[in-house]
Amino acid sequence: MAKAARTATKSGTRSPQGRRRVRVYTAWHPVLVALLEHVLPAGWYQCISEFQLAREPLRVDLVILRRRRRGAPPRPSLLTSVVGGLAEHTLVHFKGPTDELERDDARMLLAYALQYLVVAEIEDPASVALRVLAPRLTPRFVEALRSLGCALTPTGPGTHEGRLCVFPLRVVETVPANAREGDHLLYTVTPGMVADPGGIPALSPAEIAVFWALLEHVEQLRRPLPGQRKRHMKDEKRVVESFEKVLKRLVARVPPKQRLAGLAPEQLLAGLAPEQRLAGLAPEQRLAGLAPEQRLAGLAPEQRLAGLAPEQRLAGLAPEQRLAGLTEAQAVLALPDAMLRALSAEYIATLPRETQAAIQKRLGAASRRRPARRRKPRSPSR
Repeated sequence: MAKAARTATKSGTRSPQGRRRVRVYTAWHPVLVALLEHVLPAGWYQCISEFQLAREPLRVDLVILRRRRRGAPPRPSLLTSVVGGLAEHTLVHFKGPTDELERDDARMLLAYALQYLVVAEIEDPASVALRVLAPRLTPRFVEALRSLGCALTPTGPGTHEGRLCVFPLRVVETVPANAREGDHLLYTVTPGMVADPGGIPALSPAEIAVFWALLEHVEQLRRPLPGQRKRHMKDEKRVVESFEKVLKRLVARVPPKQRLAGLAPEQLLAGLAPEQRLAGLAPEQRLAGLAPEQRLAGLAPEQRLAGLAPEQRLAGLAPEQRLAGLTEAQAVLALPDAMLRALSAEYIATLPRETQAAIQKRLGAASRRRPARRRKPRSPSR
């Protein structure tokens, strides 16, 4: 897992004796470890992200998949190119999206395997197998394998088999292999994840579940849990940015109904402006559940009365409330015709001319509408 070591100083003020060695890790390596842990049959393998090969701080840049139980484990359904046909001990050598296979990778792979036999006290070398994951095979790596007596044979899109010394070897090219059904998650450790995160193949439901677990892991890279030490990691920013971009693309592919499933009403409406929340609702739907005072809150008086008949506007008001705010002339005109006739001519003459004209017009119209009284016939004189 350890990728390199670098010299670190503070502001360049410390002396050479005060410098310290800082171990630098590649952020893609723990992503692969998390990926393998989620696709391996539960309880059958131990995934070791680092392994100390000597008493000195020499650690192998491999992932160790060690069988924990006897018997035949269930066949994995995901990443079969990587975790299919595992041995009792499988050493996985990994090259991330920003690395290539070099000559020394072949030589170190063999050296790691031999040292692992010694440190892990393995008697039978046949129980150890080797895997290599890299974006692409390189001619220099193939040539270095050939110089060690190992020839690779293609066994499928992006997979090659061979034997390095006594150890079975499988090389998986993550770029072509991720197009295979069940291997789409390999895209997360390819150069495409950096250059075009949105180009990830359509994931199955099982692959999406693993991808969410990877997202949680990547979030911990950026923000370690309380008590965890944040380590220096190569490509950490690229890892985080790439997974965030993939997340946006995946969410964009999900139908709106599925995106909103399981959310509480307040979560569905969070962030929407009031007009957006009410868009598409009929007036009665907008007002449903509101008390009368809530429905009228914020409306001007003329808006509250708009559409109401006069008797509806005055319903429930006491006489003094109906007349409140009216001038004397307006109050007079509010009287019924019978009361207007009872007013004296002297009083009416004190009112404005327009009011007098309105009274005369009303009383004249009322008299025309009133039928004439029939006179009783006189009885004949005796």
